[in-house]
Amino acid sequence: MQYHRVVDKLLLFVFGPLVFATALLVIATGLRRAIAKFRSRPTADQIKARYDAYLHRLLNPQPEPVERELGKLLPERLLRLYEDKLAIQSAGFQLQKPGKKRWWPKRWPVYCFEPLDIEALNELPYEEDFGPGFCFATTGRGCWYWVAATDQREKDSPVILLDYDGSGSHGETVADSLEEFLNWPRLPW
Repeated sequence: MQYHRVVDKLLLFVFGPLVFATALLVIATGLRRAIAKFRSRPTADQIKARYDAYLHRLLNPQPEPVERELGKLLPERLLRLYEDKLAIQSAGFQLQKPGKKRWWPKRWPVYCFEPLDIEALNELPYEEDFGPGFCFATTGRGCWYWVAATDQREKDSPVILLDYDGSGSHGETVADSLEEFLNWPRLPW
C-alpha cells in the first residue's frame, strides 16, 4: 500500500515544479513584452520630428527623380497639385462623387497626401498590372489612390484605387481624372 502512495506523490513531485516553472516563464515573457511595448512608444519629440520630416518632404516635391525612376512622365495635374501648398496639406476628409443619389452614398476617404519623392515611391505599393504610376494619397486603411505615368506628359489621368485591405475594390476607377476627383465635395471624416 505504501508503494502506491509514493507513486501518487511522485507525479506531484516531478510535474509540480515543471508546471510552476512554465507558469513563471509565461508570466516573465508577458511582462517582458509589455515593458518592451511601453518603451518602444515614440516620445512627443520623436513624433514632432517625424511630422516635420514628412511635412518637409510633402512641401518640397521632387518629381524629376521620381519620373527618372519610373522611366515615364507623371500627369500635369498631379504636378500642379503638389505646387498648391495649401491643398497638398489638407488631410482627414472624404470625397463624395456627385450625381447619383443613393440611399448609402459612396464616399472616398483621404487620410493624407503622400510626398512626391523617391522615398515615397520606394515605400508605397507598386502594381505590376497597372504599370508605372504614383500613389499620391492614402485612405489610412491599407489603400492608396494611384495615377498612371506615361511616355508623353498627359494633362490628367484616371484615379485608381489600390485596395490592399480586402474590401474588394482593388483596381476600381474612382474618377475619370484627378481634376474631377479633387473637385468633388469634401465632407468631414
